[in-house]
Amino acid sequence: MVTLLFALFVLLFAISQVNNEKYEELSTSLATAFGTAVNISDGNNSVLPLAGDNVTLSSLPPVDAPAIVIPDVMPKIRDQVSNLMSTQGSVDGIKASLAVQSAVAAEAADQANLNKAEQALASAVSSAGLSGKVVLSREERGLIVTLLVDDVIFPPHSATLQSGGSDAIRALLPALQDSGTRLIVEGHTNTAPVQPINFPSDWELSSARAGAVARFLNSEGGVPRPRMHVAGYGDTSPLVPESNPDHLRLNRRVAIVVASGLTEEQRSLLAGARVASEMADQNTLQ
Repeated sequence: MVTLLFALFVLLFAISQVNNEKYEELSTSLATAFGTAVNISDGNNSVLPLAGDNVTLSSLPPVDAPAIVIPDVMPKIRDQVSNLMSTQGSVDGIKASLAVQSAVAAEAADQANLNKAEQALASAVSSAGLSGKVVLSREERGLIVTLLVDDVIFPPHSATLQSGGSDAIRALLPALQDSGTRLIVEGHTNTAPVQPINFPSDWELSSARAGAVARFLNSEGGVPRPRMHVAGYGDTSPLVPESNPDHLRLNRRVAIVVASGLTEEQRSLLAGARVASEMADQNTLQ
């Protein structure tokens, strides 16, 4: 019994010593977690009453878990979790909205750049008298500068650029240089049932003609090679169908594509935004 009593008094002495620094850290952590100041004692440094105090059992500070959690803490926690979840959803929505706004701004800038290039090219075509040889058109992928190939530009069955072709492309160079975007040079042949003399097929002939134009753009105009891509389509991508009486002349061409600067991700965002807008308009009408 004496041993038990000794152990009891040692235990009481041990738990009566409170580390003030750790107590402050605990208090701050609880206040931060629950959004309110939480006290686990009545201000004394010890959980035991001071000597001389007239303490009853009802005035002793409880030291179990219910004394730490105040009655209105759980509703506050639920509100904080709910707000966090709704905030996360709002953040995702804001990110998506900002991405769409960025894509819209990029599209506006891209269209402005293509409009500027189209105006400069149209002026160059008019000044050089190339209205019958150069055709400008717009597609989703960019501005298409179609150079209709005739004997003045490329001789039959040949990919040697003639002086007439050099002069025509030279007139377009300033506008192509100022566009600053990627250029795709495409070669096309017509569907005439004639085997090229110096090439295995129309693919090689159309690719060689596109390459000749790209080399001229690089050597004469200083267009950097990384800005250009070359493709040969042969007769697989006609401009007009064979039912057109002038299809042989119109389909024999070299196209210089002033490519749009939009990325595939931006195009996808813009397409999704347009679909959502159309659905919203339909719901409004209904």
